[in-house]
Amino acid sequence: MSELGLSCTGPGAWSGDLSSRETDVVCIGHAIVDRVATVDARTIEVAGVEPGAMTLIGGDEVARIAELVDGWVLMAGGSAANTAVGLASLGAHPAFVGSVGHDILGEEYERDLARVGVRCVLSRGAVELRTGQCLVLVSSDSGRTMATNLGAGVVIDAAAVEQVFVGTAAAVYIEGYLLDSPGTAAALERSIELAKSGGGFVALSLSDHFLVERHAEFLNEIVRDAVDLLFANEEEARRFTGADDLSGALDALERPGLMAAVTLGARGAVLLSRGERAVVRAPPVGKVVDTTGAGDLFAAGVLYGIIRGAPLETSGRLGALAAGEIVSHLGAQPQVSLRSLAGKAGLIEPW
Repeated sequence: MSELGLSCTGPGAWSGDLSSRETDVVCIGHAIVDRVATVDARTIEVAGVEPGAMTLIGGDEVARIAELVDGWVLMAGGSAANTAVGLASLGAHPAFVGSVGHDILGEEYERDLARVGVRCVLSRGAVELRTGQCLVLVSSDSGRTMATNLGAGVVIDAAAVEQVFVGTAAAVYIEGYLLDSPGTAAALERSIELAKSGGGFVALSLSDHFLVERHAEFLNEIVRDAVDLLFANEEEARRFTGADDLSGALDALERPGLMAAVTLGARGAVLLSRGERAVVRAPPVGKVVDTTGAGDLFAAGVLYGIIRGAPLETSGRLGALAAGEIVSHLGAQPQVSLRSLAGKAGLIEPW
């Protein structure tokens, strides 16, 4: 990734009534079709990928691993797209910017997101590039092993960002995984420019602790100069700040103009903003089936709350509620209305 060529007002500078924007959040990320299935340890071993981690694979490997499993559940996925779906389920008006191939999977991807209320602006890459896929292998302990082929998603046209009118959105949400794809740099930088010039805010997910290590210098730059809201899990927060423990990481993230949301798995989450700390407990879940998308849906709930002007704790509780629903079943799309759940929990209205 190149250095940011931005001239912006820095973090913490959004303005106006964010809840009145035509688009709530423009989510930018890799467009990937998820294939999800429950498997045994032997299948993961035969697949030849790192258990419990995300491994990038080639197209031939996608076909080989796919043949190991029957009964795949297919849906539009990718980290930022999952967040957009969560926002739509809460009743927001999200958009998604990504890139797919010239194939049936790409067409189905767009239809799937549109069906759940997400406006899509998708680039189409070179003819030979196919739509990205992620094979999500869910083990008996609800852990997930991901074999991912990014396909056409490695390049996002900056014109797609212009087309979605990102400057009129309340926020831009960027998945950190994009930093591994240099072909998305121009779109990423343009989205930040438009968000800042339009009075919106910039949210970034750190995505993966290995990614944090690979792009440490750039991440420190972008968080310092442009990010208003940072999402991370505990390990990512420690790697990003260089802290030895959670307490040190939280202290390091308390910076002027920066909000941060750090997830702690079954222990809940901590949100930071302007000297305030909100500790949020994870809601009880009858059975954890699949943790795929938990962080993405947590981000959706937090973003929804902040845009609507909710208190920090309420925003965190919305995130925890969304994450709790998603881990109760296979796949990263809600199976019930998150808005309905939030209403029953007293989190939607009044504020």
